[in-house]
Amino acid sequence: MILSKKDIWSYIKRRKIIFDRAITESEIAQVSVDLHLGRKFSVLKPLPSHIKSIYVDAGLWDAEDLWQHTESDEYDLESGKFVLARTLEEVTIPPDLVGFVEGRSSWARAGITIHVTAPKIDPGFHGSIALEMYNFSQAKITLRAEKDTPAQLMFFKVSKPLTKEQLYGTQPSDRFQHQTDPVPRKKGKPPSLGAGKHEICHDGQNRQTFNI
Repeated sequence: MILSKKDIWSYIKRRKIIFDRAITESEIAQVSVDLHLGRKFSVLKPLPSHIKSIYVDAGLWDAEDLWQHTESDEYDLESGKFVLARTLEEVTIPPDLVGFVEGRSSWARAGITIHVTAPKIDPGFHGSIALEMYNFSQAKITLRAEKDTPAQLMFFKVSKPLTKEQLYGTQPSDRFQHQTDPVPRKKGKPPSLGAGKHEICHDGQNRQTFNI
């Protein structure tokens, strides 16, 4: 069951759904809450010539040399390009709900996606929401932090509320809990690209791996 405007407002008033800023009833649409774009943007840099490919695992997030981070009021998303962004708002999801972030119709018509394959926000999650933005249009689109509302958050009831031990954020692997950046940061000094080890794989390619 998806929550209606009345139910969303009731959850917010009872502080079961918690936003880090005050949400007014007028900001809630029929079945969703519009979310503003934050000021942080991240993209993967082109790989150096001696690295042919990378693995998608926990080490990727710690490899600062692979990422370019930008904090700005505006970001130009070129045609055919991808950027990781974040919502301005931080949200806490209660044990009996799961959130789904989706793009808004006006942004879809302009050729901008908001997520690639990851719309689900688990019960227990707290933090800003990562936006996986791609420009399918032929035009460069300027993204405006704190002004644009490209995403909307919906809430679905789960069949049975999760226990405290089952909530997102209780396991060491729950890397995205309390995230404030599009790419999650690990406490302590991140490994350098040169600090990893090179691995020759069965296909003959040279990949970079990291110990964490």
